Amino acid sequence: MFIFSICVMPVALAPCVNEWLAVFLIGLAVAAHQAWSATTYASASDMFPKRTIAALAGIGGAVGSLGGILFPIFAGRMLDHYKLLPGGESAGYAILFTICGSAYIVAFLVNHLLAPRFEPVKI
Repeated sequence: MFIFSICVMPVALAPCVNEWLAVFLIGLAVAAHQAWSATTYASASDMFPKRTIAALAGIGGAVGSLGGILFPIFAGRMLDHYKLLPGGESAGYAILFTICGSAYIVAFLVNHLLAPRFEPVKI
């Protein structure tokens, strides 16, 4: 999972490079996201008893949906704010891509703090 989180980080450079390199960086981040997602589901099924997997997937889906509602609102307000400042929207996009690029490493660190050995949980 650490490798996948590292592979997402270069997406922060996407606003600063030419179009084709930006497409490559975004593609790399999307591929790493898919690998992260598959590994997360596999980790949950390895760590938790069978009877809890559906509930965990449901909670994860609910939290992901909440993020899918709130992050576009945050991004829109931030881009509206930066549109009015010198430097324009490119500064706002740079911040958004930096947030997206660092989110996976933060998630990895939180995951590692909560379950450093990925041992099965006893419920």
